[in-house]
Amino acid sequence: MSKKESFIKEVEAMISLTGGTPEKLFSSDALDFWNGLQMTGDNGKPQFTDNGKLVLQYMQNNKELHNNLFKAKDIGEGLGISSRTASGAMRKLVSDSYVEKLGESPVVYSLTEAGINVNFDEE
Repeated sequence: MSKKESFIKEVEAMISLTGGTPEKLFSSDALDFWNGLQMTGDNGKPQFTDNGKLVLQYMQNNKELHNNLFKAKDIGEGLGISSRTASGAMRKLVSDSYVEKLGESPVVYSLTEAGINVNFDEE
């Protein structure tokens, strides 16, 4: 068992002993950190970056409006971030198979089935 896994188990045990839930015991920032810590992959990195999460949620919420075809520029404008920032988030989402890259000029992205089915409310 890794040190991280051991730490998570110990915190879960302490939460259980108090009879509370993380939502009742932690501040908002601490709860965000705790949820992120639990959602890390085998490499110890969070499953989603903050920007990746924003981009994926934007795509999920606007897929009908855009026919599930998005340009980084449009995502950036919709979120109030630069298209470069949106593109950076897209690279990880593509490599993790939540989004697929379609075409080269212009580059267009589409949600995969995995990207459509991610539910951030369950975090």
